[in-house]
Amino acid sequence: MTRALAVSGDVEGAHEALADLDTHRHAGLAFLDPEMVLARAWVTAVDGASSRGVELAHEAAELADGRGQLAHVVLALHTAARFGDRSVAGRLAALAGQVHGPLAPAVAAHAAALAADDGDALLAASSALEEIGDVLAAADAAAQAAAGHLAKGRRTAGHAAAARAHALAGECEGATTPALAAAARPLPLTDREREIVSLAARGLSNRQIADRLVVSVRTVEGHLYRASAKLGTTNRSEYAGLLGVHPRRPPVADRGE
Repeated sequence: MTRALAVSGDVEGAHEALADLDTHRHAGLAFLDPEMVLARAWVTAVDGASSRGVELAHEAAELADGRGQLAHVVLALHTAARFGDRSVAGRLAALAGQVHGPLAPAVAAHAAALAADDGDALLAASSALEEIGDVLAAADAAAQAAAGHLAKGRRTAGHAAAARAHALAGECEGATTPALAAAARPLPLTDREREIVSLAARGLSNRQIADRLVVSVRTVEGHLYRASAKLGTTNRSEYAGLLGVHPRRPPVADRGE
């Protein structure tokens, strides 16, 4: 439910659901820890901090691996790939031969296409994911294909991939993910610049962004400076308009309450 709230756009509700899970966590349900960490990864990434979402997805994978839950490892590492992590292709390729069913090979192909920055292969992966019923993952793969094509100046292919991503997302009641958000509003920013601008647009201060991403304030300032030069503005409300996000009160942990 927590992930569903996040991808539906109810990030506040997702944060509240996470807090409720933490409050009522039972030691006898420790086997669910990978799922809880992965839910946190989704909320974190949808809330603008994709790199921290990747870290949490890897944490979920490590927990699942330690329990021998290889299917959960596949799911967690694929989540990292959906957030833009290009480092998981090798591990997923190995798992594709260990985990039964069509999902592991499909997500391994997705991760390999992402690592190779191959837009056509990403679209093929999108089709494979759609065929096995993972429509939102298929939308993410198509969105990543769109971003890759557009970055290389392949506008026709990029717009076609973006249209596919939008149509697939529509089948999921308009769900949003980091990949879909990036495809919907392409900007001339690096992944890190976009992440930091996104957090700034949500109303976080430079210090709060630094704490969220575990970097220095100077690093945040540097990325914002370069992003502002590319976007032609230093106004955070204009950042929000460019990204299509709405400023909001950050989670309690960021407010120091």
